[in-house]
Amino acid sequence: MFDFNLEFARGGAKVATELFELLSAGGVKQNIVYSPFSIQTCAALAFAGANGETADEIAEGFKFPSNFQPEVASTFGFVFDKYKDSEILKIANKVYVQQGLQLKQQYENDLKEYYNAETEAINFEEGANTAKAINSWVEDKTAGKIKDLVQETAFNALTRLVLLNALHFKGLWEHKFDAEQTAEDDFWISENESVKVEYMNQKAKFGFAYFEELDCQALELPYKDSDLSMLVLLPSEREGLKSLGEKLKSVNLLELAGNLDNSEEIVVKLPKFKVEFEVELTDTLKKLGISKIFNDDADFSNMLESPEELRVSNIFHKAVIEVNEEGTEAAAATAMIMMTRCLLIPLQFIADRPFFYTIWNKKNILFAGAFVNAPTV
Repeated sequence: MFDFNLEFARGGAKVATELFELLSAGGVKQNIVYSPFSIQTCAALAFAGANGETADEIAEGFKFPSNFQPEVASTFGFVFDKYKDSEILKIANKVYVQQGLQLKQQYENDLKEYYNAETEAINFEEGANTAKAINSWVEDKTAGKIKDLVQETAFNALTRLVLLNALHFKGLWEHKFDAEQTAEDDFWISENESVKVEYMNQKAKFGFAYFEELDCQALELPYKDSDLSMLVLLPSEREGLKSLGEKLKSVNLLELAGNLDNSEEIVVKLPKFKVEFEVELTDTLKKLGISKIFNDDADFSNMLESPEELRVSNIFHKAVIEVNEEGTEAAAATAMIMMTRCLLIPLQFIADRPFFYTIWNKKNILFAGAFVNAPTV
């Protein structure tokens, strides 16, 4: 029997690595953090109201397991239901619609039933008030971590809808790091250049593997009382992150989950860091093959009762992550604006060079990023 939830997770993992390659095009020169799941969810809110080739392109570009709206909605609903009572992961969706316009009843029903999305009317012509309302909602749903997602200049008299997703994650390590063991050391940003960073240190049993085809070590750090964990992929070479990004295209991260061995103690040395990242995703999504949603012939005819010809004008994404001895706090928000038209010595995992990481449940990738340089803690 076809497992839509598994295929959805596999597609999400593929999107995560494709986005990483695009966001780090030309080499990773800054620390990156983003939420593939947040971006996918925001796209799904649009997909639920799309038709024809527009819907097909969203489904294909975001690797949904189907182009049939109820099947896609059920896969998102599965994840929302899984974490609806979670103390460490909060997911929220909302749709703002232009005052005086009415969402189609079926679209509004789907938003509420499958995506747990609130709907609210607003006057987009009042750009400052609109930005304030949206940013306030995002800040509230991300425990104050994501501020100023949108600016008032993004809205005008032609704006019809804003689709929003927000995530907040705060997890304690199953094996906390002892703050007294944290110490400064070199982090190699290139073959011959290093900077000083604060490293957390400990020795415990973690999921670990070396993947020859990726030429990297893998370490999985579980979070307490959860099926979520941080997966860190550490290239063998100091300048190996770009190559790793290219190699990840040939594998699916879900395939790595079953190959991690947690039978031996690992000496772990991991940077303590805080990273913020924001991006406007129009060009990135076009490179993923999703372009029709931005064009005048986009078909979002399932959204509004009035015969408006809608298209996407902007997609804003912002994410933040902080990793310390206690655990991890991460948040992300996405806004889509729519307008009319083995030796005996212990194994070691010394993350002293740029690396790629995800926060996942071995299926759905909630956050991903790359640590490449000294951050602000």
